[in-house]
Amino acid sequence: MTFRLVQQLAADEAVIELHGWLRADGVAELDKLVAQAGFPLRIDLEHLAGANADGLRALLRHEECGARLIGTSPYIELLLSRTAGSTGDREL
Repeated sequence: MTFRLVQQLAADEAVIELHGWLRADGVAELDKLVAQAGFPLRIDLEHLAGANADGLRALLRHEECGARLIGTSPYIELLLSRTAGSTGDREL
């Protein structure tokens, strides 16, 4: 499965949708879009099938910087919580 990012504007904030699997090679692309989008920002994970450790750390980093992660499936939420548990606490 390929990875795709979709950027859009919704009301007064930017939205970045993630589709597919977020791996190390997609993190740089995500970081670039986040930097361009600015804040407030929502990162929509509804169509994210999975992520490796690099992708999960990137998502948590963006969340710590103020991005809202929305549309997380129970599976992705579990992965994020486990990753956060190894790097610090994550508010659920």
